[in-house]
Amino acid sequence: MTSRVEHTDVGAYALGLLDEDDRLAFEAHLLGCSSCRYELHELSGVANVLHGIGPVEDLGPPFR
Repeated sequence: MTSRVEHTDVGAYALGLLDEDDRLAFEAHLLGCSSCRYELHELSGVANVLHGIGPVEDLGPPFR
């Protein structure tokens, strides 16, 4: 990513996936964007549930 702020960065921010420059830029953006603050609030529960879960092993196609 770049330090250009996108409204689509809300999910990445909630999950802690933004690099330092992007995180700081997004936090500054949050101060003036009520839409992103609302979306971040809505995503915070999901982010808390997903915290610490690692990748899931791909088991291939389902059995029939």
